This record gives sequence, structure tokens and C-alpha cells, in this order.
Amino acid sequence: VWSDEFTNAVGGKGQPDPKVWTYDAGNSGFGNNELENYCAWGSNTAPCSTTSPNAYVGTDNALHIVAQQPSSGVFTSARLKSQGLFSLQYGRVEARIQLPESQGMWPAFWLLGNNITTVNWPACGELDVMEHINGSNPTNDGYDWVEGSVHGTGMDGGIKFHPTGFSAAAWHTYGMIWSKGQVTYYVDDPANIYASYSSSTMSGTWPFDVGPQFLLLNLAVGGNWPGSPNTTTVFPSEMVVDYVRIYTN
Repeated sequence: VWSDEFTNAVGGKGQPDPKVWTYDAGNSGFGNNELENYCAWGSNTAPCSTTSPNAYVGTDNALHIVAQQPSSGVFTSARLKSQGLFSLQYGRVEARIQLPESQGMWPAFWLLGNNITTVNWPACGELDVMEHINGSNPTNDGYDWVEGSVHGTGMDGGIKFHPTGFSAAAWHTYGMIWSKGQVTYYVDDPANIYASYSSSTMSGTWPFDVGPQFLLLNLAVGGNWPGSPNTTTVFPSEMVVDYVRIYTN
């Protein structure tokens, strides 16, 4: 029923569709002590640079979100959001993504309630279709993984997806099936459900039947969860998104 295929009709590094995507900007830490300066398209305010954009649609018809280190201890990246431009309630939402695997990298595909401007977080609800940190041995788990989570007032849930041989550096489709009272997450196939949450089993306040949510795609650098980059961290690192698609349930 809706998609952004990130088609490049101009050549070079194109602007993500301004009818769909706007940006969070700055280096406030975003509640997680993140280290990056988020740069909007067209920003030339240091350390951002229009000659080296942190989010662009490439000639490969994919969205590139790029974490860069323009100088020692300075990091830039991008956080795209559809807030005020596009939102949804219920349906199947998925994105095909290739993730960076490097210390301090924190890519995510997620949603927040439109009512965040009035009730704030976490009351607005947060749906994390995909989060990933660091590389193939994050937090000494010994395996590579992604996580699907839900957050609300007094409510937190997160389940890892980590089948044998899984690599987040490969292309995968990360999806969510959202219906009244229930959210499930899958990888590569809607039949491959690995996490399920419902209003009847979760503690706290279930916020996902209140109203629509908007989309976010971002690549954070550092923060409470992944920790800081180190000498092994690769810059630039990229989160590459082939498409975002929404289907009816």
C-alpha cells in the first residue's frame, strides 16, 4: 500500500524524498549519551558538510546512512524520520537493510507515536523493528544478532534473533506485523516470527492502539548500549537501505 524504493533519478548522491523524510539534527546525545552529530540534508554547518552528506540516495537506488569521523573525536551521521509527513497504524512494515559491523555502531529501523509532541516518550510508544550494535561478538554473546523491541510506560520487551550463521552484514529484510493488541517481528519471511508481544501479556501501558506512528531510520555512534568507537572502528561505516514497504495485514 506504500513504499519508498529510494530511486535515484538525478545521478550522483541524491536527496532522500523530502515528501517523506525529515531529520533530527544536532549532538544532544538523544537520551542515550550518543556521540554523533546528526546532520540534515543540505546542512553545511560544521561538522556537517554538503560535499560529504551523511544520508543520500545512491545511483544503486538505495539509501545510504553514513557514519563519518571528520576529525579526531568528532562523529557525524544521520537520523531520518517521517514525522509530520507520513505515519501509519497497523499493517506489515518491512525494510531490506545491510548493516555495519563495527565497534560503536548502532543502526536502527523503528517507529514512534505521533503523539510524542504531547505525551513525550515512552508514553507515545516505541516499536523497534530492528536494532543492532557493534559487530559479530557484541557484549560477548558469541554470536551475531539483531533485536526487536517494544517500549511504553512501565513496559519494555526485547528479543534477539540469532540463528546459527546469521550475519547482520549481509542483506536481510526486517519486518513487523502490527495489529490491534499485538506486535510481532520477523526476519526475511513474514512466516519467520521470532518475537511476539501483546497487550494481554505485557506489563505496563500498551500504547500501540492509541494512534499512528512515524518511521525512523538512523545510525548512531556510541552511546550507552554499544559503547564508544575504538581503534578497530571503521569510518566511514554505512547502513544501506534497499527499500521500506508497507502492506495491509
